[in-house]
Amino acid sequence: DTFFFFFVNFIGGRHIWLPQAKPKLYQLYKILNENPTLEVELQGHICCDYENFDGEDQDLGTFNLSFTRAQSIKDFLLAMGIDAKRIKAEGTGHLNPVVYPEQTESDRTKNRRVEIVLLKK
Repeated sequence: DTFFFFFVNFIGGRHIWLPQAKPKLYQLYKILNENPTLEVELQGHICCDYENFDGEDQDLGTFNLSFTRAQSIKDFLLAMGIDAKRIKAEGTGHLNPVVYPEQTESDRTKNRRVEIVLLKK
């Protein structure tokens, strides 16, 4: 089974999640911890940069922002004790926006996200 679970939003140009995302991350940890056969894919997304496949991570100076966003959540889950074999992190750049065209900061915030997708029960 593969289905969309929920998403976490990020600060523009960074792989730092918004403060209101923390309860979602602990909820994800709890679900994974209580269901040891679950596997997830973390799909990172960006907004705004349509000239390049992916955006610049201003913290790292690399052009793989969608991946570093997904990896930041994977790192959180690994630090909490979830097995790395159960978590796949992937960057998709700006290919799947929630809102297009982006006209407001709210639109851009919705596209700066990592979607959590259930891969295996």
